[in-house]
Amino acid sequence: MPYTPTISGRQLARELRHLREQSGMTGEHAAAAIGWEQSKISRMETAKMRITSGEVMELCEAYGIKGDERARLVQLARNARQRDWWHEYGDFVKKGFIDYLAFEAEAQTSRGYEVQVIPGVFQTEEYARAILRSSQPREPEEIERGVQLRLARQRRISAPVDPLNVWAVIDEAVLRRVVDSPAVMRAQLEHLIELGELGNVSIQVLPYQAGIHAALDGPFVILTFDGYPDLLYIEHLMGCVYLEKPSETARGSLIFDHLRSAALNTGDSTTLIREIVKDIP
Repeated sequence: MPYTPTISGRQLARELRHLREQSGMTGEHAAAAIGWEQSKISRMETAKMRITSGEVMELCEAYGIKGDERARLVQLARNARQRDWWHEYGDFVKKGFIDYLAFEAEAQTSRGYEVQVIPGVFQTEEYARAILRSSQPREPEEIERGVQLRLARQRRISAPVDPLNVWAVIDEAVLRRVVDSPAVMRAQLEHLIELGELGNVSIQVLPYQAGIHAALDGPFVILTFDGYPDLLYIEHLMGCVYLEKPSETARGSLIFDHLRSAALNTGDSTTLIREIVKDIP
C-alpha cells in the first residue's frame, strides 16, 4: 500500500526542510554530508517516505541540531511511523480517503457541511448499513467493513481523553430524507439529539427557509490541528481533494461562518430535529 503520511509525518517533513534551509545547506549538500542520494532528501521533505528516528538523528547531526530540539524531532519521527486502526481499511475505502482517516484521527476540530446524508461520524450502525447497501453494489462483507469503519471513526468523539471537537451544519433535507425505513431514520435522528448534548459536539440545521446559501457547491470539511495548518477536504464521485494553502482554507472557513450564521442555533436545531422525529410515522 502506498505510504500515507500522517499529520505528524507531514509536520516532520516541513520542519526538516526548514532546518536544512536554516543551516544554509542545499539538498545536495545535505545528502553528500550524510552519504545519501539527493532524491532521498527530497522524498523526506515532501513526506513521500517514512523517516526513521535514526535518519532524523543523522540529519540533526548534519544540521547542528542538539539537545531538546533533537529529542523532539526524534519523537515526532516515532509518532509519524505508528500504524493505527485506519490502515486495515486501505484496500477498501475510496481512493484518497485513507489520508482523510489519518488526518481526522489527529485533528483537534472538524467543521463541516453536509447536504446529502448524516455525516459519517454521526451515523448509527443501521443508517450506515443502509447507506452503504443503497449507494452502490457491494458484497455483504464490504458493507460490514464500511459500517465498522464508521463506528471506529466515532470513537474519537466519545473518547475520555482528547476527543474530537465536531461542529456540523446539516441541511434540513438530510433530516427529512428517509433512509431504509422510518424506524432506522427515527433512531438516527434520536442519536443526533444525544450527540448534540456532548460538550465537544455542535449540530446546526440549515433550514429550507435559509434559501440560497454560501455552500451551493456542496459538502466540505475543515480539519484543524495542533502545530499544523488547517486542511480543507472535499469529496467527489471519483476521489478526494485536499487543500492546504492558507488562501484556500481561509475561504473554506469563511463559507462555514456564513453557513452557521444562516443556520438555526444549536438549541433551535435540536427542537427542529425533535419535531421531525414526531412526524415520522
